Amino acid sequence: MGVYDRLFVPRDSPCPQCGSRADLVIQFHFGDVWLHRFRVGDTIAWSAGAKGSPKTGRFGIPGYPEWCKACGLDDEDLYVVEFDGDVITGHRRATEEDLEEFDW
Repeated sequence: MGVYDRLFVPRDSPCPQCGSRADLVIQFHFGDVWLHRFRVGDTIAWSAGAKGSPKTGRFGIPGYPEWCKACGLDDEDLYVVEFDGDVITGHRRATEEDLEEFDW
């Protein structure tokens, strides 16, 4: 899988297995990936080893949820990490249409 960055966001609902409300952590491969910790509103950086290339406007990239830190439940849904240029603007669960549009 390689190195990735992590987006920390409040959970939409508690973990269905244990009820934890700890942040949902979404891994993504875009920009200067080096296990950086991001929140919505943060700006990503670029380096010679970056994944992808800088873009303008609004777009989304695939995101992979980490397991629940309290009980280990593995969320199998994929997410879209949303950007406007280099700024993280949000996240959402990926739809079938999203999955078809991604450049895997």
